[in-house]
Amino acid sequence: MKTESHPLLKTTYGLAAAVALFTGFGNMPLYGRYYVANVPGMGWSGNFFINVNVHILAGSLLSAIGVYALTTALMPGRLPVGRLTLSGKIRGVLLAFVLLTGMVMVIKNLPGVHFPLEVLMTSNFTHMGAAILFMITAMIALIFRQPWRRIG
Repeated sequence: MKTESHPLLKTTYGLAAAVALFTGFGNMPLYGRYYVANVPGMGWSGNFFINVNVHILAGSLLSAIGVYALTTALMPGRLPVGRLTLSGKIRGVLLAFVLLTGMVMVIKNLPGVHFPLEVLMTSNFTHMGAAILFMITAMIALIFRQPWRRIG
């Protein structure tokens, strides 16, 4: 079966996912503690506020790519979308959980917005857990060359 993606979209997705992964670990904060921020050119990674803003930017880009993919999937005849593979469905659900819980975490930082502690803890742990599961499934899909979708 044939699979195809636009090279720019594929590259943007990969870069945004890699940046989100890197800055996600930096938000814990690990890079100042383990001297990653001391590496020349990496000083920004130890600054929590820069790190979290880059993380939000990468998440926004991933959200935009997801909206684009969903929109094109719902517009028959526009692009050869094909069917999602099992790997694509699993990664799609996990990525949706990561993005939705990430949006909750961004909203909680807005002035005047207050969530109960249980909601904050649930969204935080769900965000981290779904991100880790997404990373694992993405690595497995990459190793075994499992595409998001099949065309034809």
